[in-house]
Amino acid sequence: MALDSESIKHRDPYTFIKADDVFRNLDDPASGTKQPLKISCRDDDQLLGQAQNPVCKHGRIFRFDDNSLLHIQFIRPKIWRIRFNSHNSTPADFSDYNTRTLIQDTMTKLIETLDVFEQINWRVELIKDPANQFYKLQSVLDPDDPVSRRVCVELFIQRNPFKITAVRSVKVLPAPNPIPEFQITDKLGRNAAGNGVTRTANTYKVVVWQTKEQALQYNDYAAVLSMEKASTAKYMGFGEQGGAHLFKDNTYMNYFNFDNMKYENIYNKGPRCDSEPLYHSEPYWIEVDGLPGYQSQVATFIDNYSHVCVDLGKKDASTLRVGTRFNTFQCIMAAGNDFKDIIHLYTSIAGGPKLKPRYILGYHQGCYGYDTQQKVIDVVDRYRQVDFPLDGMHIDVDMQDNYRTFTIDTREGQFPNPQQMFSSLRAKGVKCSTNITPYINSEPNSDYSTYNEGVQNNYFVKDKRDKDPMAPTAEQQRYLIYGNGNARLRNPNVDRPPYTDPDNYNFAEVFDSGKDFHGGVFYGWGNGNPGVYPNLNNKVVRRWWGAQYKYLFDCGLEFVWQDMTSPCMAEEYGDMKSFPFRLLLDSDGWSGDPKGQDKKKAIEIWALYSYNLHKATYHGLNRLDTRKGKRNFIIGRGSFAGSHRFAGLWTGDNASTWEFLDISVAQVLALGLSGVTIAGADVGGFEPAPNENSFADPELVIRWYCAYSLLPWFRNHYSQKAGKQFQEPYKYEEYYQNNKDKMSERERRIYGSVLPVCRYYVKLRYTLLQVMYDAMFENLINGLPIARTMVITDELDRSLFDDNKAYARSQYLVRNDILVAPALLKESTRSKRKVYLPYPNRWFTMNLRAENSMGVALSPKISGGTYVDFDCHISNDDGHIPYVTPMFIREGAIIPQISARDSVPDRTTTSSAAANPITINIYPGKDNTYDMYLDDGVSRNSAPTSVYLSALPNSEADTPDGKFLSHTFGDPEAESKFCNVVIRQKSWVTRSEDDSGIFTRRITITSPWDKYKEKVYQDIGDVYTVVVWHEVGTPLNSVDVAPDTFRSTNDLKLRATVVTVPVRAAHTRKGVSFDVTHV
Repeated sequence: MALDSESIKHRDPYTFIKADDVFRNLDDPASGTKQPLKISCRDDDQLLGQAQNPVCKHGRIFRFDDNSLLHIQFIRPKIWRIRFNSHNSTPADFSDYNTRTLIQDTMTKLIETLDVFEQINWRVELIKDPANQFYKLQSVLDPDDPVSRRVCVELFIQRNPFKITAVRSVKVLPAPNPIPEFQITDKLGRNAAGNGVTRTANTYKVVVWQTKEQALQYNDYAAVLSMEKASTAKYMGFGEQGGAHLFKDNTYMNYFNFDNMKYENIYNKGPRCDSEPLYHSEPYWIEVDGLPGYQSQVATFIDNYSHVCVDLGKKDASTLRVGTRFNTFQCIMAAGNDFKDIIHLYTSIAGGPKLKPRYILGYHQGCYGYDTQQKVIDVVDRYRQVDFPLDGMHIDVDMQDNYRTFTIDTREGQFPNPQQMFSSLRAKGVKCSTNITPYINSEPNSDYSTYNEGVQNNYFVKDKRDKDPMAPTAEQQRYLIYGNGNARLRNPNVDRPPYTDPDNYNFAEVFDSGKDFHGGVFYGWGNGNPGVYPNLNNKVVRRWWGAQYKYLFDCGLEFVWQDMTSPCMAEEYGDMKSFPFRLLLDSDGWSGDPKGQDKKKAIEIWALYSYNLHKATYHGLNRLDTRKGKRNFIIGRGSFAGSHRFAGLWTGDNASTWEFLDISVAQVLALGLSGVTIAGADVGGFEPAPNENSFADPELVIRWYCAYSLLPWFRNHYSQKAGKQFQEPYKYEEYYQNNKDKMSERERRIYGSVLPVCRYYVKLRYTLLQVMYDAMFENLINGLPIARTMVITDELDRSLFDDNKAYARSQYLVRNDILVAPALLKESTRSKRKVYLPYPNRWFTMNLRAENSMGVALSPKISGGTYVDFDCHISNDDGHIPYVTPMFIREGAIIPQISARDSVPDRTTTSSAAANPITINIYPGKDNTYDMYLDDGVSRNSAPTSVYLSALPNSEADTPDGKFLSHTFGDPEAESKFCNVVIRQKSWVTRSEDDSGIFTRRITITSPWDKYKEKVYQDIGDVYTVVVWHEVGTPLNSVDVAPDTFRSTNDLKLRATVVTVPVRAAHTRKGVSFDVTHV
């Protein structure tokens, strides 16, 4: 019986299948799934011809009892990978070439380059068990030195049944409470306490990771590896995947780039569902607390562009299963001590981000509906009129000439003078981006050079297909789409987007013809056009694409908003609103790879196109003459792991609902774990909520602004075209003033609070921009994110992995010492915010303020491990606004603060703003050190050279190898033209025999690195104001500052000592130092 076209499409293996169905099919005994039992290692399998296969230098190829092959290889001493492809028939099929995600073309070159950077000597040894039970692959540092030789990781490969076990030495976590010490010395300068208890080595050899027995399942289209899941283990990361918890468990997950508006189309459960595939694929997660009490974490990264499926304890609570559909299964594991170690290991192979311009940490506004030049200018002017800082204006496709990418509609009444518009906005401190999609309008137009050049040079994706033998004709084609949890099919022969001007092309004439693939964008409400797609999997086309930005940047554009990245298209043109699954695309292999020119079906390399889009844009901007020496920035909607090297990420088309607010903080925290420094959701929500009345709930908008007040990416972005009238805070004030007589008392309180509360927290953000910038700069050095979950900053508090894990998803710290605990629920649901303060440190309620003052006196300290019921009700009362969002400061914190300005100035222009002096706030409590980074905020030469390169001897930094390494891992224009200021606090008490004591806090400010020199004074002025805060009960009349070189005062109202320090004196290697003492 012949199958109809719909049935053929559903049985085609080259289609999207939900992860739960993928695993269910593999588990079906009737499916023909193979599950090898035994494994062996043969010497002849390690050869390529007569020589050793390069992939076997740091690993081995193993052979299963069904003759399939497995490759296990160390990339670094603590990183290994497992590769399997059911179509590999000989060992030679395992190539040394990497995917584009990794930062070198071959694994051999990557290993050699990292060895130079890290200056290590290591090798991998294979040891065969005489009892024939195991093979052991082990990474060994200094293998030939009997003194320093050290085995890092041992991989035990059990022969029968097949199983892999990873073993390494780990340390016990340090005790949370410090050991008491005498703080006086004897006459010889020795600590009067003596030597104390003798410490012994605290390292233990343990199993850090292992698979299940018979861990591999596979068929012709998929491979699955089953791993042990410890009962205590928690799993976090997972990229932007939504869900109710930072720690995920008992769920299926799909990594498959999809234009999943409102996060509900596959499973129809909404944004709290972990299983929905989203815009971006970051199949990376970290196992924590698998070994309670030990310094051990294990990260997993699945390097596959097709479809990655995860079963996190769903079928079996003791098992984590990960599967890939199509291509080689490649699982990369990293074993580290803590988050810093893990992130460093991961970014060493996937690359780290480049230094971003400082203004991106400011406040941004965007709207689908700012469709004229005057509207854009009016919005900026209103922000300035209400004294609301603004740095970025995002102009949607409204600015384009009939949706022609890279154009501007310069007709009267649209954007008639873009140069003047951009220039006038820049004079007000506002930098502009516009929406750029990887689509080219194909309507003939002699003036549209981008389309005409692309046609002339054959730069567009062609319509050639790997046709399904059961559906070889155009008439049999169907495209898959999901909506509201239901799969349905589109017929491209008859279905067309509801454009205002219909698309009447003949699908049969284009199908498999070799002509340019015919697609198109649909923006809703009749908007959009048919078009073609640049072949961005081709290097020549990528370079051409980058050059297309010239006109926009010549006009005055400052950065790029990269949208529709999959590429997304109308559902009538392709599968899952993107390319047809069987459309053949260039696979973009590395030069020299014999398989590098192979064509692959789109579904097999699903995420590669969007990755190359961001890459092409980033490098293209760097080549523009108008961008020479400047840092470029892209905010992109979705790609694949590794794209953080080129762009930041916003998390797609959300909606104005409390559910989206609830998950948005956890999304940012999770993305930060994989190196995505700049990430965030559309604040306030892009789409309307169901039954929304013309604008977002004002209470929701307030809470979203407060939650994002110190998160890295802060953009209010909404759709007027979808029916929203407004979302700017000042518009709520206008609505309030016009309608307050009709409002209830509660409505007046909420509506009347939108502008003052939102403005306050944006201004507070601007006063703390130095803290955020320092964290962003430091990210290049240590990999830690700007906004950090408490399990990073307070890992000694083990309750965060158990009883208090819910707080780890909804509270965050900026850098290490400012804790933000936003209210994420309606006041009607929860009138107060219950906050958990991590143990063992003490905490102070936030005392810094947004306005130009030093703040208020410290409230009594609160012990760590404490819950606080915080009254954070919404009010426009000036005295209560600072408490609408619970914030706390860790004891011993050092926090630089500046005055809030309208925007972040460009210090490289002649019209730079006046200096903005820095106040350094120093809090009582534990000793601490703070690194501050001062530069112009926009130049590429400010960036530090690679963290690896900084470890090289100076004599090697100028060698060809050193320059190559800098280009590979950092910005090739980096010259470290910044000033590093180090601020330290050390405290002690000296007691006399009558038990009275003198408390001393020594403050030291030095500059061990300064290549910014005299420029710093135009930025921050001539003096630092150092505010040394005192606890309640400190006898202020006894406070003294020594030496008396610096001007100092005791402010009795603030309970603080204020010391004025000349910047020029502090910015030396010796720096300045003073003691603040009291009885």
